[in-house]
Formats: sequence, structure tokens, C-alpha cells
Amino acid sequence: MAANQIADAWYHDIESTFGGLEVIGLSSSAVKVSGAMAVREFGHVGVYGISGTPQQLVRTDRTVRQSPTELLKVCTMRRGRCIIEQSGRELTVSPGEFGLYDTAIPYRLTFSGPWECEVMTAPSTVLGAPRAAIDEARAHPWSTTAGAGSLLAQFISACASMVGPATAASNHLATAGGALLASVVLQDYEPASEDMAELLRHEIEAHINRNLQNPDLGLKQIASIHHVSVRTVQRLFAGTGHGLTGLIRKGRLQAVHRDLADYRTTHLTIAEVGAKWCIHDAQWLAKAFKTEFGLSPSEFRKSAAAGIAADTGSVNQGPKATPQS
Repeated sequence: MAANQIADAWYHDIESTFGGLEVIGLSSSAVKVSGAMAVREFGHVGVYGISGTPQQLVRTDRTVRQSPTELLKVCTMRRGRCIIEQSGRELTVSPGEFGLYDTAIPYRLTFSGPWECEVMTAPSTVLGAPRAAIDEARAHPWSTTAGAGSLLAQFISACASMVGPATAASNHLATAGGALLASVVLQDYEPASEDMAELLRHEIEAHINRNLQNPDLGLKQIASIHHVSVRTVQRLFAGTGHGLTGLIRKGRLQAVHRDLADYRTTHLTIAEVGAKWCIHDAQWLAKAFKTEFGLSPSEFRKSAAAGIAADTGSVNQGPKATPQS
């Protein structure tokens, strides 16, 4: 199917919403490729109601390299079937089921007929789950009517039809969504005894990523919440190269980096963006940011704004030629 048989608006909606995801028509279908999407954002969690004609959605090796992300996606099928190809596996997800896939790895979704689904995205770093558990969870479809999967599916469905809540409620919903996804990922995972320390470390790292805006985040608070001693937490992170305090600082710098690249934060000063993530020393922020990312905060913001403008111009030119499937 030629590129001009893919609706421009749909091509660009998918590409811009999901970080370079490509739309490809199926050679067996004479129907013009199109679709519809409703977007709901809850902090670091996104929920999308999506439907469309027969097509493939592809995240290529090149896109993974150029636009790296660490999002875990949940695709709950309402109508039609989705074939998820990732890591050499082919997973068929039918109505009443959902499948998991990872944006850090190339994948292909194939919808051979009309379809409707709900998708939830969440950073894999907030789950507190080791990579082995995530890989196991991606290996098979999950029922939307049994176990932790039923709770997650109900949550996704409710969020997909929800009118946007206030910011405070939105952040709590994001935490709930991440926790429910973690319960699915860890439901059948049984780490060996020697992996328990790694699992606890992942849980603490996820707690840090969820609570970077909490000014009380620190060694004592983390030890108390996880019911371990301060010394245990110190030992867990002693070999990481930067320790727990360094990990928190790095997480906050990365959050500032993301916000400065987001056009929706242009009304905030750099100091206000830093304060949002509990960084109140402007001189320290400027020095640490440049050390971490090679540019000062103001230089990076200007560079990001120029990149957004260039991308917008490219989008307005329409979809690139797409090879026939």
C-alpha cells in the first residue's frame, strides 16, 4: 500500500504521540489506513483509546536508537486482534486479553481487521520490577477477567473515559496505575533468594522515581517505608557508583532535563522548573546540569525549542514515502 493511502492526520498523530511510531498499510487491504485516538495523561502514566482500520504500527531499530524511551505498554483489546512481534516472539492478543511490550526494544503490531483497543504507558523504572520479571510478563497474553490483570484492565478502561482530573489527583492515579502494572509484572515472578536484594533495590529505585517531587525524600524516609535499616539501604547502593543521594540528585536532574525539553513548560523559568523537582540552588543546578548533559539549562532549552520548531516544520510536509507491506 502506498503512502498516499495512509491518512495524513492519522500518520502524524501516531508518529508524534508515540515517539516516531510508523504506520504501514497492509498489502492485502484496499481500505485507506486511518484511525482515531483519545488521549488521557495522568502524570507519568498515559492512557489512550485507539481504533483503526487494518494496518501495522512499527517501532524500528533506528527509532529506538534515535528516540530512546523506557516505557512499558499495555494493549487491551476491545475489538479485533493484535499480533505483537518483539524479541523474536509473536504474541496474539484477542478481545478480553491484554499484552505487554517494551518501547526500549523494536516491535511490530499487526491489526488485520478493524480494531479497537485501550493502551496504557508507564515508565518501566517506576515499577520496581527487575528486567527478568518484565521479560517474563511480555511472553504471554493476560486475561482481563482474572487476577491482577482484571484490576489493571478495569483501571485502564475507567481512565480512558475519565475527564481530566486535577493535578494532585492525576499524580495519585499515575501511582495507582504503576502499582497495578507492577502487580501484573510481578504476579508470577519468583526470584531466587540471591535476587531478593536486587528486587529490593529495584523497588527503592521505583519509589525514588515516583517521589522526586517530595522534599522529604531521603535515606531515612526510604528505609522506614521499606521496613529495613538505614545501613541496609546504604549497602544496597554502595556499589552503584553514586550512592542513594547521588541517585536522587541524578533523577531530579533528568526530570528537569525532560521539563526543559517540553514546550508545555515554557511559561516557567528555569528556577521554577528546578524548584518543582526540589532543586532550589540555581547555581548548583546550572553547574550540575552542564556536567550531566554538556549544556547549561538555558542553552539546552534553546536547543530543544529549535528542535521542536524543526520537527513541526517536518510534520507539516506530510508522511514520508512508506514501502509497501
